Amino acid sequence: MSSESPIIRESIAQQSLDILRTRAESLALAEDVETTVETMGLLLFRLGEEWYAVPIAGVREIINDFVLTPIPRVPEFIRGVMNVRGEIVSVTDIALLMRIASDGHRFERELPAAIIVRTDLCVSALVVDEIGDIVEVARDAVEPPLATLDRSQVEFISGSVYLEGKLIGIVNLDRVLEPIGENS
Repeated sequence: MSSESPIIRESIAQQSLDILRTRAESLALAEDVETTVETMGLLLFRLGEEWYAVPIAGVREIINDFVLTPIPRVPEFIRGVMNVRGEIVSVTDIALLMRIASDGHRFERELPAAIIVRTDLCVSALVVDEIGDIVEVARDAVEPPLATLDRSQVEFISGSVYLEGKLIGIVNLDRVLEPIGENS
């Protein structure tokens, strides 16, 4: 027979219940925190050896086969226009715009892939060397652009994120699609 009094047993039982209740509340709070992490979708693409991304919210579609019509007297990064189901869309060579080394032969041999992006002001097809995956990243994982970026590039990058050990620059679509002459 136990020598503990009923009062001691009741006190220990109450303490155990309190501990279990506190743990349950703590676990419930941790679960709520995990479900409230804000994420953003990114479409990855390659320019030369580097990987970049555009927010999915700004992507309208991906085009893998198109006919480019050159137009005279435009900046060299505007490669021309294309017809997308009756809509004329400008074609922007984002590598030239951002002064990034890429597969420069791509217009001579075959037409590259293009990502049609949009903002409230503009729609354009960004020519890229390769289309990558669509990924979800936590918004708080996005860091400011690297200070080591060239000045001509940093204005077009809104942030960066590490994915699978690679640093991915996130393109600032508002700046890339800013009408010509607005900020020149």
